[in-house]
Amino acid sequence: MAIRPFMGDVVLASAARTTTASSGPVAAAGQVTVAVLLVHCSAASGTTPTLDVALEQSANGTDWSAVTGGAAAQLTAAGNRVATGLVTANYVRATATIGGTTPSFTFSASIAFLAS
Repeated sequence: MAIRPFMGDVVLASAARTTTASSGPVAAAGQVTVAVLLVHCSAASGTTPTLDVALEQSANGTDWSAVTGGAAAQLTAAGNRVATGLVTANYVRATATIGGTTPSFTFSASIAFLAS
């Protein structure tokens, strides 16, 4: 099996966040088939804090839908998560939903793309 080329970028830089966030769109433009979401959380605080990070895709960069299989397992403390999904649209982004009572997460999210 040959090694497939890939490209990637940090889409949500490491920072403390207390509310839901979305990255800007990353253009895939038919060059890729698989997106890999990498999440690194170095700190979590609050009462029952939760962090859900997932991939979304869009044909036009405006209307977004979930990437099948692109949701990482929920974080409730510091840790790492990985999710992969098949990309079928031109744009991909990461979304992060934070829940709990006075939650705060310090985390980053990156997206890597595997070429077809």
